[in-house]
Amino acid sequence: MERKKLVRIGLLALGLMMMASLVYAAGGGGGHGVPGGHGVSGGEVFPRALDSYGDAHASGILESLKGRVVQEPFNLVASLIFLFAIIHTFLAGKFLVVAHRWEHEHKEKIKCGEADKYSVSHGARLFHFLGEVEVVFGIWAIALALAIFFFYDWHTVLNYLGHKVNFTEPMFVVVIMTLASTRPILKLAEGFMWRIAHLAGGTLIAWWFTILTIGPLLGSFITEPAAMTISALLLSAKFYELNPSEKFKYATIGLLFVNVSVGGTLTHFAAPPVLMVAGPWHWGMAHMFTHFGWKALIGILISNTFYFLIFKNEFNILQEKFELASLKERIGKKYFTRENLEVEFSDLEHIISDKLKFSETFREAYGKIKEQTRTRLRAQLQDQITRKGTDPELVREAFDERFDEIRRREMRKTIPGLMPEEERADFYDPEWDKRDDPVPLWVVVIHVLFMVWTIVNAHYPALFVCGMLFFLGFAQVTSPFQNRVDLKPALLVGFFLGGLVIHGGVQAWWIAPVLGHLGETTLMLCATVLTAFNDNAAITFLSTLVPNFTDPLKYAVVAGAVAGGGMTVIANAPNPAGQAILKKYFENGVNPGKLALAAITPTVVVVLAFMFL
Repeated sequence: MERKKLVRIGLLALGLMMMASLVYAAGGGGGHGVPGGHGVSGGEVFPRALDSYGDAHASGILESLKGRVVQEPFNLVASLIFLFAIIHTFLAGKFLVVAHRWEHEHKEKIKCGEADKYSVSHGARLFHFLGEVEVVFGIWAIALALAIFFFYDWHTVLNYLGHKVNFTEPMFVVVIMTLASTRPILKLAEGFMWRIAHLAGGTLIAWWFTILTIGPLLGSFITEPAAMTISALLLSAKFYELNPSEKFKYATIGLLFVNVSVGGTLTHFAAPPVLMVAGPWHWGMAHMFTHFGWKALIGILISNTFYFLIFKNEFNILQEKFELASLKERIGKKYFTRENLEVEFSDLEHIISDKLKFSETFREAYGKIKEQTRTRLRAQLQDQITRKGTDPELVREAFDERFDEIRRREMRKTIPGLMPEEERADFYDPEWDKRDDPVPLWVVVIHVLFMVWTIVNAHYPALFVCGMLFFLGFAQVTSPFQNRVDLKPALLVGFFLGGLVIHGGVQAWWIAPVLGHLGETTLMLCATVLTAFNDNAAITFLSTLVPNFTDPLKYAVVAGAVAGGGMTVIANAPNPAGQAILKKYFENGVNPGKLALAAITPTVVVVLAFMFL
């Protein structure tokens, strides 16, 4: 039955591929598209150029926006889809709650015999998927693509996704996040911050303050996604593992997001929102540091100090847990190393097995099971053997091989130590990434070179993706010194950002007029709010398209964009990376509303710093 289903599915897939080939051929290799609406003529572009609306002399923002919707109804649909995607991010936790409840109910059904042991709740799996924040904008990008197809044609969809949308930043974030989360880079960053924290006493407070100050400032040199990854991983090990209160968890992640967003303003080449304007407005490192960098540093220090004073009592409570974890780490490094203890334990399983006769008992037990199964099978196949003339020895041999396959699989799950070494499965150590073995200096240096290559070639995907492939090979060769390379978080973050830039590319019709009709103070505050619902790099990029932008207005929009970069997960490109690393410490993931509340205070602090310093 299963084979017939597979055949039908295979034929259906083959038919669909043949149809796709015919459509492709009919369309001239995808060059002309498939009609699906009124279309975009050869002389028009999508998205529509902002100066083509002819509303430069509109009396106000509302009149301008209304006129653009009348001229291009697709604008309203695209923004509504974007709004639904944002609402979806706020409801992601609700989907996870339902998914967990359905999973629990299904497990109870399995225990009661109402469901098959190996079955799964497909509804729970679906809702768990819908509850992953990283997939939200990718899901709604499908709706956007369908809307483009309906209003225009398939060629417009292909041209927009293939040529107009720039996926360089999502690809870069995947690569830099993977590199920054490697063991050699983390050990290097941890050693650097240890020296600073040690000068302050090496306490939990010193570590917390150092990570939330120095970590974000690294974003001005090694890029914000790398700084976010390193800071989030260090906070995970040094702070979140101590299980602080929920308020303290949100306060810390809110600080982290805001600090990383403004911490990249010391230079002009590392933070995405700054990169968007540095070239067109001719802003160099000196301009960034004198106008933004030192103010951002003061804002970070004030915010960190303020939250430290609020949670001072909880710091004292967590300090004992921190000292215990630190002592355990020091003992493991100096006195009870993994290699030494492995020698002591290596022969233990054989000694116990010989003493208690585990092997003999197990062989006797599975021998009985084998004989019982053979007898039952012989009775079931007797008619077939007689009727078809099947060789009984062939049946016996097939049975023995199948029985041994099942025996080995069960032994690998339960008692692998009793198996010959050549039959054992590869051992998966869940504590492997927490070991304290030193990393050779040459491995660290090569990792740093991979980071440098990626950062220097950040605008050339062909180069940094190629470097990533070389790195994966190097990581495999040096696996004894590496943690497991887990691509899932980085790929999810890349998928999130890819969906975000797809939506962001058709939002300029309303963002640009809003930015162009405001004064300095209003513009800074408006940019701060807009950033919470759109990537701040998109906000600053659109500001470069606004004509006659004065220097004070340029300062206001960039200051507002970076200040608001911590309010939501979508406000700043590195935020999804931090969310992906730290979400396991929050029940049902990071709640968008609680994150926004936690980030309000540091956001207000840095806004005031940019306004009055």
